[in-house]
Amino acid sequence: MSIKSNMARAEALFRQKEYAESLSLCTKIIEKKPKLANAIHLTALNYYALGQFAPAIAEFQKAIAINSQLSSFHSNLGNVYLDQESFVEASRCFEKALNLEPLLPEPNYNLAICLHNQRNYSLAENFCKKAILQDATNSDFYLHLGVIYYDQGQFDNAAKALVKALEVENKHKKGRTHLDAYWQLFSLHLSQHRYQDALEVADLGIQSQQLSEQQLCTLLIGKAIIYFLFNHLDEAKHTLQLSEIIHQFPSQPKYLKNFSVFHHYIKNLIALYESGEYKDCYNLVNDATKMYFISESHGFAPNRTSIQYKDQNYEVNSLFIMGAKVIHFVTEEENKYQVSLVSLLQDLAPGSKVVVAFGEIDCRPDEGIYSYSLKSKRDYKDVIDDMLSKYVNALKNLADSFDIEIILYGVPAPHPQSIEILPPSEQQRFKDIVAYYNLALANACQSLNIKLLDVYALTNKDGQSNLQHHIDNYHLSPKTVPTLFNLQSQ
Repeated sequence: MSIKSNMARAEALFRQKEYAESLSLCTKIIEKKPKLANAIHLTALNYYALGQFAPAIAEFQKAIAINSQLSSFHSNLGNVYLDQESFVEASRCFEKALNLEPLLPEPNYNLAICLHNQRNYSLAENFCKKAILQDATNSDFYLHLGVIYYDQGQFDNAAKALVKALEVENKHKKGRTHLDAYWQLFSLHLSQHRYQDALEVADLGIQSQQLSEQQLCTLLIGKAIIYFLFNHLDEAKHTLQLSEIIHQFPSQPKYLKNFSVFHHYIKNLIALYESGEYKDCYNLVNDATKMYFISESHGFAPNRTSIQYKDQNYEVNSLFIMGAKVIHFVTEEENKYQVSLVSLLQDLAPGSKVVVAFGEIDCRPDEGIYSYSLKSKRDYKDVIDDMLSKYVNALKNLADSFDIEIILYGVPAPHPQSIEILPPSEQQRFKDIVAYYNLALANACQSLNIKLLDVYALTNKDGQSNLQHHIDNYHLSPKTVPTLFNLQSQ
């Protein structure tokens, strides 16, 4: 059989997803014709399809060395780097592909993804729009444009693009990830604190009957969060029952692991509430005023608990900004977390008391300050001092602008099981970071005359949790915040 016939056969096998057979045939072709760029490129595609990224990259580079004038060679190499989240290398490849053929929609779209992940939002938006101009039938392009807007806090533009993504998909059935638009719209409405709209979007997604089980679980657990925060416990339990399968998915990506944590945490809080174990925390009285507790998931436990502050009765009303870290509130470029927080605070009545409780995610062993200080080789004390100075000053300015009182809440001492994921040689350093974070926060609050709820002192024993308040590896019991306020009044 001729080289030409063998190439046609190898390409047919690749299209039929018979990658191993196609690869074997490519190897035979290259043995006879070692400089045949198309055969080497097809070899690379087969390795890529088989998930063997290192040989795929090597073969793409060989093909490009022989013929650098084919945009597909550069673009497909970029796809491998993109899958590995090597965004700088991927960007270079897509730029080379576009230099050869500027009007290809996929490289424009993929370059937008790379630039977005490098926080070059303006250029990412431009390349995403170019992809849409070249192919207005692909819902993925509109979806990603919506995410670019969303991450910048441009909520109105994000909503328009995400709705368009759903419209285009319903019409053309061309996107690969269009169903994520339901979750993105749900998240957007959460960030806007438009909870009824979020529930309606979730129901539309669920009723579409097009969701994967994973996508279905994310929307159901999202609904459970809203129901729990607004004390619709029966509805929350029902959605948790419908999403029990979340714990059965093998090899969960990080976002699904986070939803598994949400599922377990809310289920646990409802069980604790119904057991009456913490009934003393819910002594609500008729004259209780709302005190707001703004946080990520750490705000769930204190929701609806009763406290006394400055001789007045309060009921805690928790408000939620998913995934927010302190670092998000001190970056120069405006983002969805900043816009979400300001939109919450500006709607509160003058004189409102607001606990702000971010920072625990910044102080985890697998992300935040610990990881950043290792990679950047910066002294963690410098990182923390710089970040918290900006953070506390920003909150003080917001409090003054909106005539509210902000009370800060520290980071609890880490649970031993969360520390144990680190090598023994690194565990003390991590504990030192959490301890220094809380010390620096206390100093910053004292300098600006801001109240601090010192949850670290309450939970600490030798740099880790005393296990008196944790109800899982991250979260604390409903009694924690009332206890902290009682200590303040003593």
